[in-house]
Amino acid sequence: MNKSQWIPAQIKATKALIKFIQDHDDEPDSDLVECLRSLEANDIDSAVKHAKLVKPHGMGGITDWWPPAKYENETSEYVTTVLFALVNHWCHQLSLSFNGK
Repeated sequence: MNKSQWIPAQIKATKALIKFIQDHDDEPDSDLVECLRSLEANDIDSAVKHAKLVKPHGMGGITDWWPPAKYENETSEYVTTVLFALVNHWCHQLSLSFNGK
């Protein structure tokens, strides 16, 4: 299978994660932003390179942050769960283009 066939879904997942981070008063990882730029340019090899430099979990990772509840319908538990869900979805989508897939 072509490792770039998932680009539309990967763009959506990356945009959603970046938007959530920005909407909750943080700056997205620079490699996450570069991954999106590469996906939008249809450069899957560069996108994968940047994706592999993003640390999703653990100390210093995207989820090593407690996003504030910003909106009336949000709680701290909710925003933390949404962050983890978005990160895990992003990881899955990008992994589809890693070598061997």
